Parts: sequence; structure tokens; C-alpha cells
Amino acid sequence: MIGKVALMLALIAAGMVLFLLEIVTPTFGLLAAIGLAALGAAVWAAFTISSLFGLIMAVVLILTIPAYIVFLVRLLPKTPLGRRLFLKSSPDATGDAAPQSQTHEALVGREGVAESLLRPSGAIRVEGRRIIAVAESGTIEKGAKVLVIRASGSNVTVREITEQQ
Repeated sequence: MIGKVALMLALIAAGMVLFLLEIVTPTFGLLAAIGLAALGAAVWAAFTISSLFGLIMAVVLILTIPAYIVFLVRLLPKTPLGRRLFLKSSPDATGDAAPQSQTHEALVGREGVAESLLRPSGAIRVEGRRIIAVAESGTIEKGAKVLVIRASGSNVTVREITEQQ
């Protein structure tokens, strides 16, 4: 009986280690399936000891294994190994990863000159920098004065400045 309990504990430990390895390595569910088989064998070994013990073992594993997997998924990225294996979190807002996003946002409200025909996209020059921009509506002729009205990430929207404004 002590041998069966030791076998059962070894199978449970093997199943848990296999679940950990499944999360860490790309085996497409193969290690998870082997881990489930090991846990099934542990439940079978518990049933050979006693029906009540087997039932208790099955219920305990059904309740604890999902909690263990959630614990691994949440804890593992915070460990030194996990920081090396998993990607960093995504940027907070759209365009935060674009290198020009902050500099483009600083240009809102500034005036510039269209360096090419904006139909609706083209090049403008603002504060000595050439920037790709989109006309708010219609087309803007080359050489026309423009006003930067919006910048989101690397997208800059401009409006033509007319004499009436």
C-alpha cells in the first residue's frame, strides 16, 4: 500500500511538472496530455487502494489542477526564468511604441508648409522637419500653408490655412 501511495504522489508530481513544461515550451498540448494521463493514472492508483480514496483524490485534483495552472500562468512571468521567456507587456496606448509619437503630438497647433500635393496624403515641413501627413478633407496644393490639427501615433492630420482664417 505504501508503494501505491508513493506511485500516486510521483504521478501527481509528474503531472504538475508536465503542466509547467507545457506552459514554458511550445509542445502544442502534448505535454499537457501526458500530464493529464499521469493524473488519471494517479486517480486510478487511488481507486485501487479504496473507492472512497479514489473519489476524494479525483475531486481534489479536479479542484486544484485548474487553480495550479492559473497560479503558474500568473506567477511564472514574474520569476527570473519567466522574464526571460515571456514578452513584456504591451504599450499603454496606441502609438506609444512609435518613436515619433511624442514629437508628432507636440506639433499639434503648429503651422507648416505642404512640400508635396496632399491628396490626401503627402509630405509637409513643420519646424524644419519633413513629416508625412494626411489632409483633413480634400486636397492641399504644394506650397500651401497648413495647420497640424491632430496627431495620433505616427499619423498626422493637417488642415489648409486660408486667408479667411
